[in-house]
Formats: sequence, C-alpha cells, structure tokens
Amino acid sequence: MQSLAHDLIEAGNEHFRIAAQPARILFWLADTCGDCELVSSNWTDFTGQKAGDALGQGWLDVVMVQDRAQLLEALRLGVEAQQGVHLRYRLLLADGRACWVQHDAAARFLPSGKFNGLVGTITGESDAHAGGVALEQAAQQVFDFLNDIPMAAVAMGFDGSVVHCNQVMSALCKRNDAALLGQSWIDLHVSPECRAQVASLVDGNIAPSVLPAEIEYQIETRDGSRLFRWHLTLIRNFDGEPISIAMLGSDITQWRRMVDHLRLTAQVFDTSHEAMVITDRNNRIVSVNDAFTVLTGYSREDALGKNPSILQSGRHTSEFYQTMWKCIAEQGHWRGEVWDRRKDHSFYPKFLAISVIRDSNGEVSNYAAIFYDVTERKALEDKLDRLAHYDALTGLPNRMLLQDRLEQAIAVGERKNQKFALLFIDLDGFKLVNDRVGHPTGDEVLKAVAQRLQAVIRGMDTVARLGGDEFVIILADIRHAQDAGLVAEKVVDSLSEPYLVGAQTLALSASIGVSIYPNDVQKADELLRTADEAMYQAKHGGKRQVRFYGSVG
Repeated sequence: MQSLAHDLIEAGNEHFRIAAQPARILFWLADTCGDCELVSSNWTDFTGQKAGDALGQGWLDVVMVQDRAQLLEALRLGVEAQQGVHLRYRLLLADGRACWVQHDAAARFLPSGKFNGLVGTITGESDAHAGGVALEQAAQQVFDFLNDIPMAAVAMGFDGSVVHCNQVMSALCKRNDAALLGQSWIDLHVSPECRAQVASLVDGNIAPSVLPAEIEYQIETRDGSRLFRWHLTLIRNFDGEPISIAMLGSDITQWRRMVDHLRLTAQVFDTSHEAMVITDRNNRIVSVNDAFTVLTGYSREDALGKNPSILQSGRHTSEFYQTMWKCIAEQGHWRGEVWDRRKDHSFYPKFLAISVIRDSNGEVSNYAAIFYDVTERKALEDKLDRLAHYDALTGLPNRMLLQDRLEQAIAVGERKNQKFALLFIDLDGFKLVNDRVGHPTGDEVLKAVAQRLQAVIRGMDTVARLGGDEFVIILADIRHAQDAGLVAEKVVDSLSEPYLVGAQTLALSASIGVSIYPNDVQKADELLRTADEAMYQAKHGGKRQVRFYGSVG
C-alpha cells in the first residue's frame, strides 16, 4: 500500500485535473484475487452501499444480477494475465436506479516486480450529460479520495493561504484541517530557510505555464523539521484559469539521508525494496542487491565487473548521459526518470538517483545508485491524462484539449504563414430525437456522429466534442476558404445519412459555422466565438446549412 501511495503521489498533478471535469469518478483497489481492498469515499453517495460493505466481493451487491457473471469473468482473466480490465456494466445507484458505468483497471506491481492486484476507476456514463456539476463538488470528490490514502496534500492559493489540507497533512501539523484553512502556508508551516523558495511560486515571477513539476522543501511538523518532495500542479476553474497550486508530498527525510550517506552497509543494502547498485571509481559494478536482480533480470554474476550501461534502453541520446554525468561531477548527485532494458530485452521506466561516495581524503571512491520501477505510475498517468483531455462518451478530444490544439494551430499558422479553418457543428433536431428515443439511444447517435466526423478529416486535422451535440473540427493548412467549404459540405452530407441504432432508424442533419484564421480573427477564443455565430446564422437560414463568418475569398 505504501508503494502504491508513493506512485500515486508521483502522478498527483493528474488527479487534480480530474477536478475540472463534470463527472463523478469512483476510485478502487483490488487484491491479487480480484477482491476489493478499498473504495473512494464517494462510493456510498453513488451507490448507497457503505464503503466497508463493499470490501471483498460485497460490492457485487450493487451490480445488476444480469451483469455479475461477465464482470467476475473479466476480473478473473485480468488477475490471471496480470493486466488491465476495461468493460461496461450496470451499477445500482443510491436511489435504486440502474446506471451504465465504465470500469477501467490497470495492473499494479510492488517495487520488486511482484503483481499486487488492480487499481482503477468506475465512471457513470450518464455523467457525460450532467454538465452542471459544480467545480467545487467535483474537486471535493478528488480531495475526499486523497484523504483515504497515506500521503500529504495541501492546496495553496495565489495569496499564499491554505485552501485545502487533507487529514495526513493536518496530522503532521498537529492542527485539524479546518483550523489550517485560510492560514499562510509559507509563514506558519514552511521552514524559515525554505520560505523564499516557496514564496517564489506565488509572487508573480513564475508564470503558471512554467510551474515546476516538483520541488523539495522542509516543513515544520509535530516531529520537527522534515524534508518533503512536493509534486505541484495547478488547480484550474472550469474556464481553465489557474486558481491555486496543489502540492502532494512524500516525506523523504530518511530517504535523502540514506542516499547522501550511503555506504557499503549490508543491512541497508540487502533489505532495501529499491534496486541498488554500487560501482567503483571507474564505474564498474562491484555490488548489487536482491531487488536489483529481481527488477533487471541480471544475476550478481551477470552484473559484477560490468558497466551499468548494460541496462541502457537506447531511448536516450548520448547528450542525455553527458548532461547527467556533468551534474554528478559538479553537484555530487543526480536524480530523474530514465528508460532501461531488462536482461530479457523488455523496456521499463524507472526513477533513478545516483550519488558520489568519497573517501576520507575527499576523492571519489564509488558511485551508488538507487532505482525503482515506475511502470504502474506511468500507466496511471496515461489513464488520468485521458480522463482529463478526452470526452468520456465519444473518445474525442474535449474542450481543454481543443484549446491546446487551437493554440498549436495558431502558432504553426503564424510561423509558416498558413491558414486553417474552424468548423463549429451543431446537430439539427438532436434534442427532440434524444427526448423521443431516450438518452442511451441518443448516446449511440453521438458516438456514430463522432465516427463519421473522424472519417471525413485528414490525419493532421482535429475533431473535438464541446459537449451535448456540439462538435468542432480544426482543418489544418488550407490554401483557400473554399477548401473548408468543401469539407463542411461533406460533413453535412455524412451527418444527414440515416442512423441505424438497434431496430430504429433515425434522421438528423447538421448546421455548420466556419471561421478562417487569420482572415477572420487571430485568437483561439475569438475563432470559437465567430464560428459559433456563423453556425447560428446557418440555423436561422433553414438548418442543414454552412455559413462563413467572413468572406469566402
């Protein structure tokens, strides 16, 4: 559990991105038999079942009876293959209704490489239509989840005050979390020698876009001054504006002392769960521990006398290693993430810390390295990144990712003197169809619309879903506005084809507004606004129309 918590804190910035999404997400852990070990605190609100009653196989009581066999078989196969599980089934809600949910899991492993069960999320598909869930409510669900795991978390406003503090952090400070809210985090809880470093995060000298991913500083706790490694991320409001800085930390006081003062002590060396390797001054391996052999597949006999370069994956350039060794020579240590290769030629990401060991004369006598596998954390980061940037129903980029793609398109257009077009698409009559046939059928129609839009565009283009029945296409590198018109007409024709959903055949059409960069406007938000205005002109013009905001020249 401690290893999982450490990996989760490494991926902390992605947890907080979920707070900006209008969806309820249930987090859960399962053991090596597939039985539930932990559910997040919002489980009871969602299902009506007490969290304690969900442990083991108790959570199956809130799964529709018709879906349990399929679910158990999927979990069994996932555990046997030690790999992720992805499926849909129906979960009973607190009010007695059934709700289709998306069940996503990733395998988790101990630092030794031993399979340790599953970790994942359950997301209600109907929440894709909610749209009105307040940011504060969604953020609180994530904060509640963080309160259930053993890592410190604090969120600091841009005035330096505490806006959130979880139970672990408040226990360290010997104050309840309510008493910490509104206090100056820097003045009251950061060690004096570190205050300037932390204050620089909110004094306006560091732009939010270049906020460091992690920093280390000391805080004053009930046990005295402790060194923490903090992973930072911006908490944004629904419009994407930064409103505070989230810091998730792990106490590395003892770990740092071990790295800084590592010697050839068998007790520490052989009992560590992290892989350790010691080389001589010429960087030839003189000792490795058991965790090294488990993680890399190389026995002691394989490794002794070799250069650690036998582990290199080939994914890093020679300049990368030159920079690393320059840092070791100048500062006496280096740490970061690298990709390595096991003896069986499989690749894996690891966190690596290298320190210099000097003799009594101050000369380099050895190099010591500690590393551990971060594959699980990477998988979790990828999963959470997808939750933050892609629409849960259609799999298309969402509004947040669309904003990034628009900024990129503008930068390329300005640099290369290129045009691009923004197509704002709204389905005609979708609400009536949705009300008549029901939301599940409406969801299937929206999925079909997404597939048809993707079939029309090129690989360099982007199609995104803004929400509801509104979609956007970025047509990159067009020569003339007429090029966008031709694509828009193809979209209209494609979306006007009948939709066969189950036994029903449904008819829809689409209205499209088009804005051209840089002819019409030159900013991302203005492009969306002008294309939206043109779309409304198309609606008022009789629907199933294409309208340009500006001229078509």
